[in-house]
Amino acid sequence: MNMNPFDIIPAIDILDQRVVRLTQGNYDEVTQYPHDPIALAQQFEKAGIKRLHIVDLNGAKDGKTINFDLIQSIRKATSFTIEIGGGIRNKTAIDQYLSIGIDYIILGSIAIKDFDLTTQFIQQYPDKIIIGLDVKDQCIAIQGWTEKSAYTMKDFIEKLNPYPIQSIIYTDISKDGMMNGPDFDGLRAYASLSNVPLIASGGIRGADDIAQLKHIHNVSGAIVGKAFYSGAISLESLLHS
Repeated sequence: MNMNPFDIIPAIDILDQRVVRLTQGNYDEVTQYPHDPIALAQQFEKAGIKRLHIVDLNGAKDGKTINFDLIQSIRKATSFTIEIGGGIRNKTAIDQYLSIGIDYIILGSIAIKDFDLTTQFIQQYPDKIIIGLDVKDQCIAIQGWTEKSAYTMKDFIEKLNPYPIQSIIYTDISKDGMMNGPDFDGLRAYASLSNVPLIASGGIRGADDIAQLKHIHNVSGAIVGKAFYSGAISLESLLHS
């Protein structure tokens, strides 16, 4: 049985200041939703959510904190834990986000492309850095999922194990946005190798998937996106699963 606290973590993916979802990370497969991002975050908090996942998709593509002002407005309007990723490639961006009260910084492509710099950040900001590892055909993908690296998930977890990161977000790109279930086998295998908890991302359909994830040792949460936005599930049902 999983002994970690387990968080249901709704995702707000922002593209051109709008709430969207991409299918399998494809910027040409964008679904827009009619939600105001700030009001949506407040709705999540009111429902009982304790943690929010925000991705600046413009930032992920361009390597800059494009939607910083909007994210700052979300932070001011809510009091729950917020993790933020997308375009965070330098100390200035990390400091900007931490200075406005963002709790955790998600580093993705930079962790693969410049591991030495990433370990400097991790040591400078212990337990504040989350590493986002997105896997496609068993290799870690970077640059908003548009490129594949030479690293496997297993390789990279072993590289990260000595460092004081907060957690690892594991996304199986083939599952993301498809609502056909998470990669349970991969999560079991990778969580057993990692010194920090894994957060599941991609493919979550509802309460049954959450119940299974809660039983995987060293998996501490699940990021929920399309299943909520499409109306397939309610956050209330997940919180009580």
